[in-house]
Amino acid sequence: SQMVQSRKRKREIMEGGYHRFMFNDDNLPDWFRQDESKHCRVTLPVTKGEIEEYKMKMKALNARPIKKIAEAKARKKRKEVKKLERVRKKAEAISDTADVADRDKWMQIKQIYKKAGLLSKKKKEITYVVAKKGTGKRVRRPQGVQGPFKVVDPRMKKDNFKDKKSAKNRGKKGKAKGGKRMGKNKR
Repeated sequence: SQMVQSRKRKREIMEGGYHRFMFNDDNLPDWFRQDESKHCRVTLPVTKGEIEEYKMKMKALNARPIKKIAEAKARKKRKEVKKLERVRKKAEAISDTADVADRDKWMQIKQIYKKAGLLSKKKKEITYVVAKKGTGKRVRRPQGVQGPFKVVDPRMKKDNFKDKKSAKNRGKKGKAKGGKRMGKNKR
């Protein structure tokens, strides 16, 4: 920040990079290198306040959402708003018709909203519970588990990993380094 704010400070920092502690010696003993790293250091003219300020700026940067994620969320929201507008127009058209009974209108409107996916309730997350030894197919609700739960085999995780790995290897099998399949030479 000092280099950006002041031309003089920029020049001082750049010239301060060349000093008596600058060296790149090879084949030095370890004890000598350790001693140098302890004692031969330039003290930089940076205050604690400046360091804290920089850390706070970095925290603020890291806390901001990623631009692409924000754009994707905005696109999703726009799509939902458009869908809601279309459904609302259809519902108004149905409610304006006079020759249909109120109950039928209500059913048609409900059907339109359901088809658009705006009536469906959010699904609760499934809690996975690892089966203990000796449990059968029917398992009682474990203590402290609320909502829907699924009992899984303790080996399931390893088996899934193995399946993915074998599928990945299957894709690589027929290819050789040269790009063509290697076969027997025919004469």
